[in-house]
Amino acid sequence: MDLDLLHLWLGMFPDITNMTMGKILAYFGGLQELWEAPDREIQGALTEIQGSKILELRDEKKIIAYKNRLKERNITYIYPGHPYFPEELLNIPDCPRLLYARGRVEELALNRPGIAVVGARKASAYGKEIARSFVSKLASYQTNIISGLAAGIDGTAQRAAVEIENGFTIAVLGCGINICYPRENYDLYECIERSGVILSEYGLDVEPAKWRFPLRNRIISGLAKGVLVVEAQKKSGSLITADQALEQGREVYAVPGRIGDRNSEGCNQLIRQGAMLVTDAADIIDELGLCKKEEIAQKKDMVCREQLDLPEQEIFACLGRDVVYIEDICSRVDQPPALVLSTLFDMEKKGYIRQPMRYYFTAVFS
Repeated sequence: MDLDLLHLWLGMFPDITNMTMGKILAYFGGLQELWEAPDREIQGALTEIQGSKILELRDEKKIIAYKNRLKERNITYIYPGHPYFPEELLNIPDCPRLLYARGRVEELALNRPGIAVVGARKASAYGKEIARSFVSKLASYQTNIISGLAAGIDGTAQRAAVEIENGFTIAVLGCGINICYPRENYDLYECIERSGVILSEYGLDVEPAKWRFPLRNRIISGLAKGVLVVEAQKKSGSLITADQALEQGREVYAVPGRIGDRNSEGCNQLIRQGAMLVTDAADIIDELGLCKKEEIAQKKDMVCREQLDLPEQEIFACLGRDVVYIEDICSRVDQPPALVLSTLFDMEKKGYIRQPMRYYFTAVFS
């Protein structure tokens, strides 16, 4: 069967965790081998529920029908090896094998730096204002704002991101891709679908379940360079996200809070444990070396003047953080297409540009 459909099949088992599915694939030797395994072998190796579900959906017609249902709802799916699958997730433990996606999915290929913003569901007015303040500044630095569309800090942060001109936010769900949870954020869900991206490991109509949210949190932190925690109690899902961020080698930032305030206990605990205390978005911007568009232009000019020859300068001037197709580059420069392609590949080897998708190029700024 077509490899793309095999990947989709792998994402049709919402009650088999990603880690368990990894063990199943390792046992059978891979995805194709699982698809081709005899019924008796599957039934003998797996639990009764797992085996029966895998055999029930091991049907190409059912998979194609499911793919068509997704397409009707403007839902796509991405997986390791897909041009839109985020590079950041490839290096985390328990990398998702498939993600359902809605919105401006092609922008995931840009690999813009991301900051996850998480915190209390029952956030104070002060906490929400702090989240808005941080996000309004971070989003202006071409930074993806990542969160879980939850009530409180998550939703506040993502609302702030969609209100910023050219702001971009990624919502990672702990339920089916077509379900907004909580329902009160449905207007935000629709806004993000238009101007950002919605992601989930879970396909159509998968209801929220408590155990799905901690698993979801590893994707929130995995997509980001760092996790900002704004208000959190001692036993908070935000602290799970912070722990996962540390395991993934990400930075953890915490906004300090008042002594005796339950919503401050988690943040203050993180700071005691070594998280970076932040009181302004500038702390994160400086620490990660984020750049605004005009600063990128200055860096581009410096690279052109100091490190590139004339043909390379002409090509580099066409690029930025956005991805540009080879034909568009050729139309903008006064060079033969064969020379443009050869120069692009040389520049890629030198590390000045990268190619997130075949024949699509973007500049690299150190």
